Amino acid sequence: MMSGSQAMLTMVLLFALRCLVPLVLVIGIGYAMNWLVDRWEAEAAVAEAVGEQMAVFTQPAGNCWAFNQCADELREGCPGFKQQMTPCWLVRTRAEGHLPDDCLTCPIYKEVPSFA
Repeated sequence: MMSGSQAMLTMVLLFALRCLVPLVLVIGIGYAMNWLVDRWEAEAAVAEAVGEQMAVFTQPAGNCWAFNQCADELREGCPGFKQQMTPCWLVRTRAEGHLPDDCLTCPIYKEVPSFA
């Protein structure tokens, strides 16, 4: 038969098993979740920084063909006109293998110099 102190010890252990162990598990899971969120945010910040470095800038407010008043038939053969979301000087550099001399004096090029 159990004595009073053994019964009390058994009740305390059962209470701990029933209440404190789940509480410790919930706190542990919460800590692990916070650790994961911090890690994911740090990875996202690194990915965003890398993405910003690799971003291709869009064409500034002016258009090369509008500034130079190019004829329609000349526009159709121009690589910069075909890819209007990329700066014209960048498209021409990729297509021709070098930056054309007329781009160096163009005010559109001077607004956003080469990021290629």
